[in-house]
Amino acid sequence: MAENKKKILIPLDGTERSLHSIDYVKELFRKEDVTITLLNVLEIVIINDMMLSDTVVTNTQQESKATLEKAKARLQGYDVKTTSTFGYAADEILRKAREEKFDIIVMTKSSKKGLARLIGSVTRKVLQEITHSLLVVVPE
Repeated sequence: MAENKKKILIPLDGTERSLHSIDYVKELFRKEDVTITLLNVLEIVIINDMMLSDTVVTNTQQESKATLEKAKARLQGYDVKTTSTFGYAADEILRKAREEKFDIIVMTKSSKKGLARLIGSVTRKVLQEITHSLLVVVPE
């Protein structure tokens, strides 16, 4: 019944808070019913066309790999793929969702405070532009 599996995209930012999405998916979906893709977007700010050293890029890639492996370990027994890419998080999440036609995207709400940060800017942009189902997890 693999053709009936739901495709889930879980973007992770490397914070412990973002892992709440994984816990929520585990509560909602059985292992045999889903295929999960964990996505980590590497956002490197470039100022005045400054070139990045290979060391900075390599360190960032290693951090991303560690983030994804930690998350994957929490999904033992699930069909899980991991991927990382450079770019702006919201744009890359939207691109990935369009290209691979996910059934649902599961994101964790930002922890930032105030009216302007009711939900995170990445989540807000994804919500405004998404053509797929989006589940926003609010950790307790």
